[in-house]
Amino acid sequence: MGTPKYKTIYDQIVKFILTDVWPVGSKMKSENELIKLFGVSRLTIRNVLNILENEGRILRSRGKATLILDRLLQNNNRSEIKDFSVTLNADYKLIDVEVVKNNLIKKFKNSSSLYYIKRLRRLKNNELYLISRSYIPLEIIGDNVNKKIFKDKNLLEVLINQFKVKISRSDQELSAITLSNNDADLFKITKDYPAILNTWNMYDKSNKLVLIDQETTIKPLKVSNYYQ
Repeated sequence: MGTPKYKTIYDQIVKFILTDVWPVGSKMKSENELIKLFGVSRLTIRNVLNILENEGRILRSRGKATLILDRLLQNNNRSEIKDFSVTLNADYKLIDVEVVKNNLIKKFKNSSSLYYIKRLRRLKNNELYLISRSYIPLEIIGDNVNKKIFKDKNLLEVLINQFKVKISRSDQELSAITLSNNDADLFKITKDYPAILNTWNMYDKSNKLVLIDQETTIKPLKVSNYYQ
């Protein structure tokens, strides 16, 4: 199965922004220009623009040109941890904790097993906001851990307070995806619906990767100072 057109276009636009081909603060090309540039339908372009707007990358105003903002990946201090969890009006629900084989060997190069932690995060109106799938190397926290320590907790707080991990920096990877059957069922929406995969990589003071948190959402929140 090939890559969806909207994802290819989304990735290309993000690349243009991050490499200053389309500088932050400049005007985004019009819908007609984007249709001609990428050779796709107006519906596809509008889907891409909706994703970019929901992320806070662009600002659209009726009757005015669309501005490029790029709020997501351009942090003021790349080495500073961004505590994105405390800014949302939401709670986590622990779904699953298990030890799994390391299938992320390119990321966790020296670990044979990982803790896999699946959580749901809902808004206070009980609407599902995101699905979190996190991975922590087994050697970081040991193999005799009570799974309840992950219940309703920020994983960074668990690592820092329970296991004395010294977190020094984070980086972020963002991509457009389509929902799997299982995730679509959780969101109560159709399979292959466009979604955002937001991956946070957390490193300790020795520059060792200690946590990967993969967040899937279909409705990114516009929160003031969310990443700043």
